[in-house]
Amino acid sequence: MVKLRLPKFRKSATGSPATPQATMPGYTPPNTGGETPPATTGAMTAPTGATPETTGATPEATTPKADLPKAGLPAVHKPSGFVAGLQNIGSSIAAFFARMGRGIAAGFATVRRGTVSGFATVRRGIASGYSRLRRLTAGGLPRPVAIGLIAFGSTLLAATLVFTVDRITNGGEVLGSVVVNGVDLGGLGERDAVARLQEMENALATTPVPVTAAGHTFYLDPQSIGFDLDSETMVAAAMRNGRSGTVFGQFGWWVSRIGGGTNATVVPVYSYDTEALADLVDEWETAGIAQPAYPGDVRVEEGTIVYEYPAEGLGIDRDVALAALDAALLDPTRSPVALTTRVLVPAVTDADIDAAVQTASELIADDVTLTSTEPAFELVLPRHLLALALLITRDEGATIPEYTFDFDEAMLQDYVAALGPYLETDAVDAVIDIDVETDEIEIIPSIPRQEPDRTVLMDEVWAALGTPDRRGDLAYAVGREADFSTADAEALGITGLIGEFTTYHPCCAPRVTNIHQIADDVDGALVMPGDVFSLNDHVGQRTVAKGYVCAPALLGNETVETGDICIGGGTSQFTTTLYNAAFFAGLEDVKHTPHSVYFSRYPEGREATLGWREPELIFRNNTDHAIIIKTHYTDTEITAKIYGDNGGLVVTAGLSGRYNHTPIVELPLRVDRGLACPYDLDNPKVDQSGSPGWTVTVYRYITYPDGTQTTEKWYVRYQGAWRITEYNPSASCT
Repeated sequence: MVKLRLPKFRKSATGSPATPQATMPGYTPPNTGGETPPATTGAMTAPTGATPETTGATPEATTPKADLPKAGLPAVHKPSGFVAGLQNIGSSIAAFFARMGRGIAAGFATVRRGTVSGFATVRRGIASGYSRLRRLTAGGLPRPVAIGLIAFGSTLLAATLVFTVDRITNGGEVLGSVVVNGVDLGGLGERDAVARLQEMENALATTPVPVTAAGHTFYLDPQSIGFDLDSETMVAAAMRNGRSGTVFGQFGWWVSRIGGGTNATVVPVYSYDTEALADLVDEWETAGIAQPAYPGDVRVEEGTIVYEYPAEGLGIDRDVALAALDAALLDPTRSPVALTTRVLVPAVTDADIDAAVQTASELIADDVTLTSTEPAFELVLPRHLLALALLITRDEGATIPEYTFDFDEAMLQDYVAALGPYLETDAVDAVIDIDVETDEIEIIPSIPRQEPDRTVLMDEVWAALGTPDRRGDLAYAVGREADFSTADAEALGITGLIGEFTTYHPCCAPRVTNIHQIADDVDGALVMPGDVFSLNDHVGQRTVAKGYVCAPALLGNETVETGDICIGGGTSQFTTTLYNAAFFAGLEDVKHTPHSVYFSRYPEGREATLGWREPELIFRNNTDHAIIIKTHYTDTEITAKIYGDNGGLVVTAGLSGRYNHTPIVELPLRVDRGLACPYDLDNPKVDQSGSPGWTVTVYRYITYPDGTQTTEKWYVRYQGAWRITEYNPSASCT
């Protein structure tokens, strides 16, 4: 009978294998055997369906985090074939028992309570194996073969038992050695594994990455780009180590770990804002290196074309930089990252600059001339003005920047506006043409001012620049309307004659000159509805400078022919004529003063005199439309006509008989020592014979279109002319 002695198992002092630890700022990643953490793939976000996994484990569907490589955890180890085992039974049994001893020792180290049951089972299995061995040898099977079969079966049974106990007692821990970016999660529960990875994340996120480029140093703050490690996803992948696939596959993985095996790795799952990182690289290039490619320039300075050719710059190789920074985010040593630079070639070439200069030179090579035939004007835009107004811009957003040429429209428009008086036609007022002979009224339309059409000026300039002689058309447009337009004239509502009167006088006396002068001054006077017309305000003081002469005038009740009072003598006849025209037009009488002495050339009671500033003639346009006063005269008569629309009034006049008669008033005898005989005291000279006085009542009857009638009346008192006599007391004519 052969006894098979089982190997003794040795536990560590703590009951589990001791694992050395290495330290790093912020966290403590395990590092077994001095192994270097595997390099990351540089992936930042995962495509849909990709799941981080340990090598040899069966993938499971999880939330996508990164596009991970298939390499990672070691492949599942499968046991050797049965036939191969028999052929090498002698050498394999010894090696197998050695591995089994180490595996069972590890199993007992972690499953204390299961060892007793395990040994009992193994002993029963061995006893059963020796019994079978005796039967086999008794049956003629070679003894070495029988011993090998029994040993193999017993070992397999024991290993299966220990595997089962291990799975039952280690259901919530990471199996084997699983490394994530240098951090070993083996033997940790799920919560502790997450905490261990979060420590690593905190250290990576709070430690800047030093970066150098073209002699400049920058720092990448992971938090500024939203760096984030997905601890839960990576721990879930670690937990699948040794638990994926079929039971036989898991058993094979477990047996391989007894023989030593290798560390499994989980590819780090992390993310960050890729656009923020790209913007940061651009910022380093722009603000740090500050050597952009110069695209050259073409501009106009005070009418002179100035240009510069493009120049190369220095920048960061963006794609390479982003890949290097991506890898550096997971580097716990925070080794400086040296970014490669590249030459920045401007999109604009020397030929582009030359072409732009050529175009600009042609635009300001000479004057531009614009002409108009009706009206006939010519506008010249001089070369120096075009040079000052030339604008050159470049579209920097285009793939190949293009130059755009234009002119400062405001500058050209201001130039044309300054030439306004030379390029514009005067506006012509509308005219209300009245034929005083036929009383026909015609409105001659106004003519607006004509000026260059400035809305098409720039189009005209560009059209002229496209011709060999740089000449083009100058379009004209209607400008400002006349001060008195056709519409204004029509709105006055002057439709016909509403009042007129004529008085007569002898020809050719000085007073006739004054009558004609004041008639000319009043001719064409316009009075708007509701306004008053003052003859003194309209004509002003009569002076020699205005064309008035000295003529007999009535001062009090005496006619004088010398002094300032006589300048304008005779204008009372025009005043009387105008007063009567207003009287028969039905206009409101505001103020008038009849003569104190009756003159037979005036209608009795219906007459008015004029002085400066009194007496005065004032009437109001009480119609709904404007009125125009027209005058015309001959050598022996003066006529005043009023045109408008009084609504169809009919005006007639009435006069009472004379009453309140008074005798002639004789003034005391005056002395005039210049008189010669026979004008002495007994035979005085009669200078003014005098006239009696009386009173009359003047009536105005106004009949309206509806047949109603109103009556107005004025009381006129004639004092009569004084009787004036004089003599020379020194004369003796007897």
